[in-house]
Amino acid sequence: MKRSFPASLALAVALAAAFSVVPVPVAALGPPETMAATRALGAVDGAAAPVDPAFPVDYLGVSWEAGSPPSVRFLDADGGWSPWTPVHEDEIPTTDGRTWSTLVPAGDADAYQVRGANTEVRGVAINTTDGPRALEWSEPRAEASHLAQPAVVSREGWGANESLRCKADGTPKFSWSFYPTRKLIVHHTVTANADPDPAATVRAIYHYHVQSRGFIDIAYNFLVDANGIIYKGRYSGPNGTCFQDTLTGENANGRGVTGAHTGGWNSGTLGIAVLGNYEQVPLSEATRTALVEHLAWESERHLLDPLATSTFTNPAGGGSKVAPNISGHRDWSATACPGKNLYAALPLIRQEVAARTGAIVADTTPPRISRIRAPGVGRRRATIRWRTSEPATAQVRYWIPGRTRRLTTPTTSLERPHQVALRGLRPDAGYRYVVLSGDAAGNGAKSRVKRFETG
Repeated sequence: MKRSFPASLALAVALAAAFSVVPVPVAALGPPETMAATRALGAVDGAAAPVDPAFPVDYLGVSWEAGSPPSVRFLDADGGWSPWTPVHEDEIPTTDGRTWSTLVPAGDADAYQVRGANTEVRGVAINTTDGPRALEWSEPRAEASHLAQPAVVSREGWGANESLRCKADGTPKFSWSFYPTRKLIVHHTVTANADPDPAATVRAIYHYHVQSRGFIDIAYNFLVDANGIIYKGRYSGPNGTCFQDTLTGENANGRGVTGAHTGGWNSGTLGIAVLGNYEQVPLSEATRTALVEHLAWESERHLLDPLATSTFTNPAGGGSKVAPNISGHRDWSATACPGKNLYAALPLIRQEVAARTGAIVADTTPPRISRIRAPGVGRRRATIRWRTSEPATAQVRYWIPGRTRRLTTPTTSLERPHQVALRGLRPDAGYRYVVLSGDAAGNGAKSRVKRFETG
């Protein structure tokens, strides 16, 4: 039976939806966070002990209280030391009684050393190129050559009851994972067509998925109604939060939250569901336009060729599958989803998406791993350091020959210098290890086997 609504209520609903649609600004990587480490060397008479600040050194500053300007040298990636070079006194006057050098370029050195006859010597190593880079948001400009995300109704806008997935103390009942988005999968919800209250339907799907199906949240990343309105689906804020959702469906590193829309293939894929049943009914023009716009934004953002078919490997384990980058649910499972008519429309939708994005060159190059070393090995612990050619994650697989291999938890931030601590090692043992890093596009790299021995 169809429900009818008073005109005033219909107007209120329309206005509420309109004001809940949040225009999304453009994301860009901000400058690298500056890393600095100050070391008090005390009195130096000759060469002080080498200093490893745990990150590549771009610049070194030295200060002292008495004595002539000291000299410095740097350890390069090949393990060789540069010639000793006297520092230059900074011309900017000081009021603290100390003498300060100008900054000495260090060329991404692994360590530095100071030589001289000075008292109260301090060194400060600085890196301004390799630190973590935060996402910064700015309003899209008309002349921007890239696509902005279409407007999205927030979870608050469609009335998500966050207590379904959160405890009374405001903390979530579960945790969730993020992976680079490599496939875009289209679904239909098999709910009513010509829906008089799409937001209510989204709330119903959410409740059903959580309370009845036992999911941690609504299964889909995004949903689209017959009027072309896009709704934010699964929560994608930081783990441990309940009210810090991101409208992009991604974390700060641009990785998409894992949904529950395609069994066995949820990690690394995005599920967008069209409200309604499209086995017999065609898509409305408004729905089609919104779907194309969102798929175009996702494709450009994640460097996915809308017309391509490629092999997808589940980043959480479970195998590989060849499928279109923009695919229907039935391309992955034995199902009629997303309905005969919507599935038949996908080839033309891909063409329309490609027309919006232009040519996309996918990033398929893994990061280059270099400067692998284990500078701090004790009886029961070790520190592994390395660098990558681009911001990437860090993970170490290590083992004693003939014994079980162990794997550290991957980092969640993307950086170029990496440091991973290994604990609980066996004393007086010979270990093998490889380092693993993955970039924002999901390309993984693995080093050759290295060795270290505990004391």
